[in-house]
Parts: sequence; structure tokens; C-alpha cells
Amino acid sequence: MKYLLIFAIILFASFTSYSQQYSSTNKKAIKDFEAAQNFLHLRNFKEGILKLEEALKKDPDFAEAHTALGYAYKNMGEETKAKPHFLRAAELKPDNKDYYNIYFIAADYLLNDANYTEAKKYLEKIITFNPNNKSIMYKTNIMIDDCIFAEEALKHPLEFKPVLMSSKINKFFIHAYPVLTADQQTFIFSKRDGPQLTDDEDIVMCKKVNGEWSDPVSISAKINTQFNEGACTMSADGKVLVFVSCNRKDGLGACDLYISYKKGDDWSVPVNMGPNVNSNVWDSEPSLSSDARTIYFTSERAGGLGLFDIWITTMDDDGNWTKARNLGKPINTEGKEVSPFIHANGTTLYFSSNKHPGMGGYDIFYSHKSDSITYSKPVNVGYPINTQMNDASVFITADSKKGFYSVYDKKDMRYNKALLYEFEVPRELQEQKISTYAKGTVYDADTKQKLGAKVELVDLKTQKIIESLKSDSVNGDYMMVLTEGSEYALYVSSPGYLFKSIFFDYKDPKNFNPLSLDVYLDPIKAGKAVVLNNIFFATGSYSLEDKSKTELDKIVNFLKLNSKVTIEFGGHTDDVGSDKDNLELSLKRAKSVYDYIVSKGIPAARLKYKGYGETKPVAPNDSEENRQLNRRIEFKIL
Repeated sequence: MKYLLIFAIILFASFTSYSQQYSSTNKKAIKDFEAAQNFLHLRNFKEGILKLEEALKKDPDFAEAHTALGYAYKNMGEETKAKPHFLRAAELKPDNKDYYNIYFIAADYLLNDANYTEAKKYLEKIITFNPNNKSIMYKTNIMIDDCIFAEEALKHPLEFKPVLMSSKINKFFIHAYPVLTADQQTFIFSKRDGPQLTDDEDIVMCKKVNGEWSDPVSISAKINTQFNEGACTMSADGKVLVFVSCNRKDGLGACDLYISYKKGDDWSVPVNMGPNVNSNVWDSEPSLSSDARTIYFTSERAGGLGLFDIWITTMDDDGNWTKARNLGKPINTEGKEVSPFIHANGTTLYFSSNKHPGMGGYDIFYSHKSDSITYSKPVNVGYPINTQMNDASVFITADSKKGFYSVYDKKDMRYNKALLYEFEVPRELQEQKISTYAKGTVYDADTKQKLGAKVELVDLKTQKIIESLKSDSVNGDYMMVLTEGSEYALYVSSPGYLFKSIFFDYKDPKNFNPLSLDVYLDPIKAGKAVVLNNIFFATGSYSLEDKSKTELDKIVNFLKLNSKVTIEFGGHTDDVGSDKDNLELSLKRAKSVYDYIVSKGIPAARLKYKGYGETKPVAPNDSEENRQLNRRIEFKIL
């Protein structure tokens, strides 16, 4: 049950509020009822239940007996048997102020059955009675909001058809926290072998082979231990793993976040993320941004708005995790917010809440981030993704087409197994700006040796770094997410090498496919040259556009790090126009770059510039694409 309060009182105390003014006039039924009270007072539930059943045989409309039997079954954990007695008691006492708590329980059962209209009737009675019970009044108002929302949501269902994943995947008891890499070739999740919290809990991994998922295997012997490894998350490239483990010797609280890095095929020994991230209580349910520089997670630490809130920590320029901060409103409430998931685009945050209006209990919501501290008003993802059940822990792929989530079976109104489902994301929930990925391998251009390199994605309009990561130092591979709606520069650099720049124009809405992009870095030595792909001029002009600043500053930084290097900026054009004009334009453009670099403190003696006009094309001037390749600035080591 979702809202039901735990009534930590002796059963007979609940009944004494009804005094001796019974609804039944059947003396034999009353005698059985009073005998039952004595048994229940002694916590002899078996005999108490028998007597109450006898009372109801004699008078099926005995409201107090239905109430007592409902509590008795409830205390024994038999919700299915308790339910009809609470509903009948509420029905028999439709306007009794003393029965407000029975109306509350009945409304909860009705919500659990998605009978929102009937549930709302009982809840509105409670509001009318205005009992001196702050807890019930608080939850009653939430439940009324849920009923109002749900009645409307049921009129506008989404096209949603979840499909149970194969028995190869769903082979354990609990399956939760599904995560995929951006290329959807690696899939991890948390599994538990049984229903008890003490049952073994590990992180498992599957690989896509010929379009099918492989059998799940332990992600690593360094990750999975004798302790329980639970909620997990992974960077878009599958190189960084953050997960939860509880009661370890190096733990700071009940459960802490741990981090591990993958190099080649091997994971590092996990490290506790420390006091800036973890607290002395429960910290769990992490979600890692695609570039592994931001973590959203759930915590019950002090300083929040509710019992469970969503918190955030980011990596600073020195590679340290900042002190976690509460996301605050409008995400967090005085209720409970759990299971955050940040989409690969870095702007859409999904989470579950039992306070924002929904279908009942925990519903999944999303909010768009406009900057590091501002989030839009949360929106319920709608029915039937959200239902009257507790709904949480969703994962949406980078391209926003596929979703994965856990669904709990129920037995006797209690949660049982949790199985993984996948679904096509409804059109209404797909991201407005499509995301894809670029992946490849970084090589030494001369030796073809695979390199570890820094890979940065920069939004040329804002000059901000969108993603920053490193290619694998063993196998040289990298993967990063690209989202349409802007112009991007991709920079790949490594000590001892010329940096490589690549330009992506994704300003206009379009369908674009994943990119396979191997990068070859040239060692710093005389004669080596690279094209500066993110230097921009207006047509026929030698005035630098503002969006060139990122690349120009990269050159300045390169020259400061390599103080003995001298370079030439070479300007090149296509064959449109006269040879003379092209030569002059190429010279002026090269000089514009030269002047900017000198203005930033680089000695002019280390720099040269030259115009080559149309004399050194890199492609035939037979198409606009090729002519664009020929219009370029080159950076050459002297």
C-alpha cells in the first residue's frame, strides 16, 4: 500500500473510540465481538479473528466487527483479506466523524485499484470532518490532488506498450536501475537473488551480439564483493561507473556512493566518493551525466526539503567532486523525491515523487534544466507509464527512442519480483532536440599507436564546454553525445601532439546518424600541419567571427604549453573569383589569426603568416562541400 499509515497502537484501543454504541443490535454478535476484543488485546489474533468472523455471520452489517477484522488481518500482513472489511466498514458508516481513519484506509485501497472517483468521495469526507490528525490531513490533500490529476490523465492515455525483456535478462529475483551506453551496445543493471535485503545484490552486464543481448555476467570481480552492490549508473561511453554499497568498512553512512574507472577491459578498485558527496546517513540511486562530470542522487541527509531529496555534485577543473547541494524547488518537496535520471542530453531530469500530483504513490516526472541551478516545473510523464502503483527508475536512451524500467509484481498487495521491461518512448515524451553520439579511436598519425587523449565538445555559440572526457589510454577509444540545435567544435589533444579540431553544424532540426570518427594526432615536429576547422569568416571577409574564439584560444594555450614551437598560419581559398583576389583574401585571413594570437601575449617572433590563395586545394573544386574544404586556415610547425 502506498499511503497507509502504520498504526503503532494496540488494536483494542482503536475500537474503544466507538464506545459501546454498536451498530449491531444482535446480542450474540455483540458477545462474539467483545470476546474477540479480549483475544486481540492479548494479541491472540487467531482466536480473535475466529470470533469476529462468527460475529459477522450473525450480523453481516456489524460495522465495528468489519473494522476490527480489517485491523486484525492488516496486522498479520494479509492485506487482501483486510481490504473488503475496511471497505464495508466505510460503506456502513458513511458519515461518521469517528471513522475518518477508516475512510482514509478505504480511500487508499480504492486508489490502489485506480478507483479514483470513489476514493475522492471518502477523502473529501475527511476534509469536511477536519480531524486533529496532521499526518492524515497532509496525506489526504496529496491523495485528493492525485485523484483529480488521475481522472484527467485517464482521459488522455499515451501510446505505451511495454515489452517484458527476455528470460535471459530476467533470470534473477529483483532487476533494477537499467543503464545503457550511448551506442546501446552495453547494458548494465542491478540484480538481487531473492526477496530479502540480505540476499546477494550485484551489478551485471550484457553486450549486444548480432542484435541480441548476451547473458548477464558480473561486471567485475573488483566491483562485486561479499557486500551488496546496488543502484548503479554509467557514463555514456561506459568508462565510469558509480554505484551504491552499504555497510562497508570505509563507509561514511548506512549506504555510500562509490566510483570506478574502466581502462581497457579492466575496472579499477572502487573508491568511496568521500564526505563531499556521501553523508552519515543513506545516500543512493546515483545518475551520472554522459560525460561523467555530474552526479544526481537521492539522500535522506539533513538540510533538504523532505525525508528523501535529490542532490547534485559536479567535478571541478581539478578533477575533484564538489560538495553536494540540494536541488531545491521546484524538484524537491516536503514529500519524497527519489530515483533521479539525467538524460544524455544533460538537460532533461527524470525523477520519482510522491508529492507532485500523479496517479498515486510514486510517479515519474521530468523537468528541463535551463542552467546549473534553474529547473522547469516538473511534468508528470502521464498514464499509463504512471499508474496507481509505485513507478520509479526509468532510463531513456540517448536518441530518446527507447525506454527501460523495472516493474514489480504484487502478491497479497505486497511487492514481489521486479522484472525489466523495454518500450518505445511515446512521441509526446521524446526529446525536442535529438541526440546521437560520436565514437572512434585516437591514434598517433605516424606510428598508428592507440592514444589516451583529452576529448572536448564545445558549443561555439556559448563558448562553453558541453562534454569533456578522455579516450581510453589502453585501446584509445572514446564516445560522446551530440545533441542537435547548435554548432559544435570537437577538440582532441594529447601532450606531445598537435591538437585536432572538428566542426559539427547541428543548428537546424534534422535526423542525424551516429558518427564513427577515428582521430589521428600528429606529433609536434617540423613540417606537421593541421587544419583549423573552427576558424570562421563571413563570405569574402577577413574579419574573424565571434565563434572562432574557442579555437583561437586553443592555439594560444597550445603555444604556451609548447614554448619552443614556432608556427605558420597559412590561408587558403577555393577557386571562385580571381587568383589575385583569392591570394589577397587568404593572406589577410591568415594575418587576422596571427594578430589575435599576438594580442594574447604570444611573441610575434614565434609566428608567421602566409596566403596561398587557391594554389593548394585539398579537394577538387567541383562541389560546394569540396570548395568549403579548400577554404581553410592551416597551422604548421616550422
